[in-house]
Amino acid sequence: MAVFSWYNSLAMRASFEVRDRVYDIEIALGDKPEEDKFEIYRVVLRDAEGAQVNGTLKLTKTAILLAEQKAGEEGGTPGEWLARGCGRSLAAEIVIRRPKPDFSFVIDHRWI
Repeated sequence: MAVFSWYNSLAMRASFEVRDRVYDIEIALGDKPEEDKFEIYRVVLRDAEGAQVNGTLKLTKTAILLAEQKAGEEGGTPGEWLARGCGRSLAAEIVIRRPKPDFSFVIDHRWI
């Protein structure tokens, strides 16, 4: 089960479930170093008990373009599609191992 919402042009929220545990994420646009090819988003991952871990998500240009395309073709906003992709990526990571503080993941078009 996943619930995704976009709340402005710079930030997103999403909730998702992994192995009967609910997680919430807050994602906000971060500063992009000039030489970096990714759009940088800061993320806060919280579990149902309130434990939180902060990290970084690096979104590829292809992921952002695909989110815009899907929004146009299937409805919703690009932010909703991006939030969904970020949630999917983090859910997959949680299945493998618990993200550690200051984690960093690249989110490409395959998650959108």
